[in-house]
Amino acid sequence: MNSNIVIFCLLLPQVISVTKLIKIYGEVESGPIPTPIDSETDCEDSCYVDSDCLLATLDASSQCSLYSFSAATTELKVIRTWEDTGSLVYFKVSLLQCPSSFNDVDLIFISETGERYNWKKTEYGFSFERCRDGWKEFDRSSGVSVCMMAVSILGNVKKAFAQEKCESLNGMLIGLETEEEAQWMSDEIKRLNKGTRYWLAGERITNSRVFNCTSTDFNVNWDDDGMTTGSDIMKNQKIASVSCIDKYPKGNPENCFATNGDPLTLNDVKCDYSRVNGAMCGYKLY
Repeated sequence: MNSNIVIFCLLLPQVISVTKLIKIYGEVESGPIPTPIDSETDCEDSCYVDSDCLLATLDASSQCSLYSFSAATTELKVIRTWEDTGSLVYFKVSLLQCPSSFNDVDLIFISETGERYNWKKTEYGFSFERCRDGWKEFDRSSGVSVCMMAVSILGNVKKAFAQEKCESLNGMLIGLETEEEAQWMSDEIKRLNKGTRYWLAGERITNSRVFNCTSTDFNVNWDDDGMTTGSDIMKNQKIASVSCIDKYPKGNPENCFATNGDPLTLNDVKCDYSRVNGAMCGYKLY
């Protein structure tokens, strides 16, 4: 299907100038159950004035349906259709100006709390899904979007127990990739105020066994989470305090990772270390 599709950009005077409706010929392929709107009610207005409205559809029989942001923990898939289907889709988005073509569309929804959420482009349209309640979304440079939750655990636990805790929440231990994530993790540990060190995913696979690591010691295997890539964060002196081995005479290797509530968020620890009070859990959204 090509992108020769008409796009209309609609703006009502009662909303701020960056909030618009993008209208295309399309339909919802799958998603949460929508709220039907009486046929005598204006479909576009209904979505605009409803702060929880993410998307509105108007089918060929003039039935309007609203899809809410709060229900979008189930993936919402929209596919493009041709004009002769008579089916319309209205995206509520934040844009400074209307796109000139479908290929230029960058759909961003801003929630009531001011957080930004991106629609993902698919082969035939768009897809939207937000994190489950209590989880925080982060978009990574690899194109992967992840959801994270800081989970406090009573007592001191080893990494395996932390992984089990994440799995019980339908997630897994997740690695640290960006400064934004590091700041959020630090803030969450302080907010929870239940321990100061939480387990992360990842394990170093090269270690010179010399105290104070060099750049050659930052080769990390992230296979235990499948979402994190690279090791640049290990070299970020504002975030990481890594040493490769501990300070004891035996020089035990520190090949696993934990995050702290301190400014230097990322720390390497022994993989059988137990003085840890929580877990950074995550799951892949896209």
